[in-house]
Amino acid sequence: MPKMIKDNVLICFTASFPYGNKETFFENELPYLSVAFERVIIYPLYNPTSNESKRKVPINVDVYPTFVSKNKAIRVFSGIFNFSPVSYYIKDLFEQKVYLSVFNIKKWFNSLLSFRTSYATLKERLKKIDKKCMLYSYWAEAPLFVTSLCKQKVKVIRMHRSDFYLEVNNNYLPLRQQIYDSSDLLLPISRDIAETLKSHYNINERKIFLNYLGVDNNKGPQIYNYDSSLIRIVSCSRVDPIKRVDLIAEALLKYQGSKKIEWHHFGDGMLFEALKKKVKETLRENVQIYLHGWSTQEQIYNFYETNEVTWFINVSLHEGVPVSIMEALSFGIPVIATNVGGTAESVNETNGFIVPVTINSEELLNKILEIEDRSYLERRNQAFITWKSQFVAKTNYDNLVEKLKSL
Repeated sequence: MPKMIKDNVLICFTASFPYGNKETFFENELPYLSVAFERVIIYPLYNPTSNESKRKVPINVDVYPTFVSKNKAIRVFSGIFNFSPVSYYIKDLFEQKVYLSVFNIKKWFNSLLSFRTSYATLKERLKKIDKKCMLYSYWAEAPLFVTSLCKQKVKVIRMHRSDFYLEVNNNYLPLRQQIYDSSDLLLPISRDIAETLKSHYNINERKIFLNYLGVDNNKGPQIYNYDSSLIRIVSCSRVDPIKRVDLIAEALLKYQGSKKIEWHHFGDGMLFEALKKKVKETLRENVQIYLHGWSTQEQIYNFYETNEVTWFINVSLHEGVPVSIMEALSFGIPVIATNVGGTAESVNETNGFIVPVTINSEELLNKILEIEDRSYLERRNQAFITWKSQFVAKTNYDNLVEKLKSL
């Protein structure tokens, strides 16, 4: 267990944790941070729920009120009528030619409002902290870090997917070069992001610390008893255009074989109702589909413990390094996944199939049916080995704490 950093405060900037049900990855990381620091403070940006209920946090963790209001009028008013700086954003507006895109202008303006409201609040809060503190933003959207307010603080930033990749953000994210330049440590969750930091943003590699997310699993791999009459597949993600969950349904719609196939999907989203309609077209005697909706990690783990799973499938158009894949690997479940973002850092031809993003439904179905040879059993073994060597939460978060202690 890492030794506590005495007389030191860690201030964590989250999007909404501990409100709502998102940022479960940070929820998994927080216990390790709370053991390492004398005190941890969480500053959530907003509360996405209609109530003030919060998830449980360790005893030495304090949760402060959100930076921005739920009320849109109040957000706009408080973001405009204060004395927070605006020069950073004005410069970015012209240097990045943000004005050429209505979409980017909206993104720029919303970021500006959140920044100015947060700046005014943070300025007052920092005055009341009389101990040395470290600032840790769980997302790359950290414009506060470029200001003189944070200049004398140690600043650490994680970057995931939607907060980092320009190609999924109409090629614009506010102040990113300034944010990365002003920070002391950057924590990419994939090697792909680390390489982009060096090649696109010219960040010195000494400032970059590759730190995979991770999951814990004390159950060990599934005991697999080969049943030639059943193929059980699982997917776990939001249901939206990026995740392409409907492609799995389309693949099963083409199935004409005699073996029984079960598909279990965990997760909901904007296209969940449309998926339900498509599933009705897919159902037949030898194809059973179960849409479980939003589920906790505990519920998913319980499913893995009590059901033999043949494949975990992720056919997303873009990813970081999916934690859902790490969870499946920890049970020794082989993975079929598209080669996007950092996914190939967890999936390869030894523990599953890494397939092109252009894969169609017929090609996906063919991969699902590849379970007849000995290489499949070896893939199960390699799946567990991959998790054990790269994605164990305790190992990765202990490494993170040791790195923070060195700053």
